[in-house]
Amino acid sequence: MDPQYIAQVAERTGCTHVHPGYGFLSESPQLASLFPPGGAVTFVGPSLETLQIASDKMQSRSLAIANGVPVAPGAHVSSADEVRKFVANLDTDAFPIVIKALDGGGGRGIRLVETAEEIDSAFRRCLGESASHRVFVEKAFVGSGWRHVEVQIIGDGRGNITHLWERECSVQRRFQKLIEMAPSTLPRDAVEPLIEAALRMARHLNYKSLGTFEFLVNSRSKDWIFLEINPRIQVEHTVTEEITGVDLVRAQLLLSLPYGTLQIALPAYSTSPPPPQGHAIQLRVVAEDPRSDFRLSTGIINPSDVIWPHGRGLRIDTWIATGPHPRGNLQCSVGVDFDSLLAKIIVHGGSFQEATARALRALSETYIKGDIKTNVHVLAGVIAHRDWSSGGSHTRWLEEKLGELVQLGTKQLPKADRDSTLVTAGAIRSTQETGSVTGTILLQPGASFQLTLTPSSEQSGSSSQAQRHSLVITSIGHNAFPNELSGTISTSLTPTPLSFSLTQLSSVPTSSQTEFANMADPSHVASPIAGKIVELHPALTAAAEDSNVHKRVVEGETLVVISVMKMESVVTAPRGGEVVRVGRGIKEGNIIGEGALLCMSFMDEIRKIPPVTRFLCGASLGVTLPVMLQIVSPYKVIFVKELVTRRYEVWRAFTSFFLGSSGINFIFDFVML
Repeated sequence: MDPQYIAQVAERTGCTHVHPGYGFLSESPQLASLFPPGGAVTFVGPSLETLQIASDKMQSRSLAIANGVPVAPGAHVSSADEVRKFVANLDTDAFPIVIKALDGGGGRGIRLVETAEEIDSAFRRCLGESASHRVFVEKAFVGSGWRHVEVQIIGDGRGNITHLWERECSVQRRFQKLIEMAPSTLPRDAVEPLIEAALRMARHLNYKSLGTFEFLVNSRSKDWIFLEINPRIQVEHTVTEEITGVDLVRAQLLLSLPYGTLQIALPAYSTSPPPPQGHAIQLRVVAEDPRSDFRLSTGIINPSDVIWPHGRGLRIDTWIATGPHPRGNLQCSVGVDFDSLLAKIIVHGGSFQEATARALRALSETYIKGDIKTNVHVLAGVIAHRDWSSGGSHTRWLEEKLGELVQLGTKQLPKADRDSTLVTAGAIRSTQETGSVTGTILLQPGASFQLTLTPSSEQSGSSSQAQRHSLVITSIGHNAFPNELSGTISTSLTPTPLSFSLTQLSSVPTSSQTEFANMADPSHVASPIAGKIVELHPALTAAAEDSNVHKRVVEGETLVVISVMKMESVVTAPRGGEVVRVGRGIKEGNIIGEGALLCMSFMDEIRKIPPVTRFLCGASLGVTLPVMLQIVSPYKVIFVKELVTRRYEVWRAFTSFFLGSSGINFIFDFVML
């Protein structure tokens, strides 16, 4: 993310070329400016002048208008009020609109707005996801009939420009593509105007290297509009390579040479492009849970956890290690800072029907074990759906049909077959890797440990003494530590052997002070996702700064904004109430795990209890709790005190309604003696 650092590394290592790929800096004019033409290091991509226009969506719109290419009504905006003014100037049918970051992409910095009430929140989220903090608004053309088509352009910066046909990317969720195909299944008379428009704009820029010009086209009316330019290689470039036989990265490198021309890089395309060779489909396998609104699924993936499909007409692009490796067990960690893409499954066939059948077969042979949830069954549901085969999908189709697609995909990928095959394969691979695994902990029945429990310095005074206990693992049921561990233990804490099951919630590095919510406690509000906190409700901020300040939140208000993969997600208040305190580690800039305690709150329903009833309940609690502690057997006192200690804040919160804060403080100070 730091162009200067990349330039320093390039100079220090003596490299000759810098290829930005399709990452965060791939459209950055700042990065390209650090490698001027004729320098020691060559930037592989468009010219600086092209990047300055193409990376700015408003300048790209101006380019399209200047070349007679239709665009959606739109305007640059600097506030939510300006968005409202834009809506007011549209026709009576103004909504939906879309707010976009000028430098957004890949689903980041873009929000669909369907009502006036959504404008403020959408504007803030787009602004927060934009590095430049600049956004614009457009009339949105979404839903039935509207399909997303993009044209692959290549040029040499010497006036020679051609295309490598088009790709269709209509299957998407929240403006993030999931399945791409090449060529489009639209009629050619609907696609040809898009290709001509892309070539016209590319010639105006005297385009060099690869570029993708994106459009929306209505399959019914044949109306179309220009969207944006991506001046880089695309994630979905693979399907273009399959139908053209061209290595696009190689072509980019050849064009970056001092005498690189289109004739040298692509001699077969220097006049007019040959017709496409069959059809290709790309399926993006991502670490997201479709059943939970495509929530990011974090964790560890081991080589033995994955099996990819193989066969004719099949290609896998992935960063996930599989099988035994001379360096040992190469674990792969899915975190919150980068894209959730695990792999791209690319299939190629002589016809669209053949490619579709091959894609479904490939998905049925894809296995990913463990706690990481993926979208494989959704991809299978899409490919098996009649709308896919008939061309009935559109840009909102997946979101509208999600429930149906999940069910259909689950039928296509029987769980029993998936699990049995994976267990067998995992057992074989685990045996092969035994000698080289460095991340597995060897635990055997009989292993003994000393457990020392000491209250943290923040929770107690310096006089607190450590409690030491012995712990022996008497049996092991399942050992996949650190992901999962189960069995039985004997401990000095209790004379009765205990069964245990340990499951890792998340591998995301979180704040060391993170406190997890008790899901059985109605006063606890938990974070549904892992990520970095970028914004807190004023009530949470006030409670964090002063524990005596208890401000109210209203049901549905934004409690926390969490950044995941550079995109911001809003966690709303599940109920109204008064914030008693925030969880430990809840502050802006901290990374929290799924299930972290955001805050504890009084529920508004409690306030409806008559004051007299509250007082009587509190008085009973204050009298009976110390007595209970005196009559239980000594070895259980530890557990009772631990229970009370863990629930200390809960009891304090609820009974402060009954007896007042000073009274309840006295009772608990007495109990803790």
